[in-house]
Amino acid sequence: MPSTVLVDTGFLVALFRGDDPYHPSALALMAGRLRHERSRLVTVWPVIVETCFFFRPQDRPKFIRWIEGGALILRTIEPSDLNDIAAIFDRYGDRDMDLADACLVWLAGREKTNRVLTTDRRDFDIYRTPDGKPFERLSVDDRA
Repeated sequence: MPSTVLVDTGFLVALFRGDDPYHPSALALMAGRLRHERSRLVTVWPVIVETCFFFRPQDRPKFIRWIEGGALILRTIEPSDLNDIAAIFDRYGDRDMDLADACLVWLAGREKTNRVLTTDRRDFDIYRTPDGKPFERLSVDDRA
């Protein structure tokens, strides 16, 4: 059975921007461990919006078509989920948590996983899943 891995902005930027310092290791991770494990890559719309911000306008269509082709599963956030996301912001009120990260923490509970593809060590070493587990950050590079 494939494992579920949450996907954060930094990983997607690294995967699609050839000039990103993490690009070679993001490609290697996709072709190696994630393919071998047949991982299901899952994220939410706030991550997609944030990722597109870091792309040049001409690079955005390729990224969107990659998602449309089934490489990434997008989960919907319903209005009834917003209170749970607000509670995550409350829990990390001493940090400058952004919406994408709050939604990924929420999604960890929904998907019952603690695995995340991110270049953000600082935050994801502190964040915990809704049931209190630390995140297993799948390393893109030792500098992460």
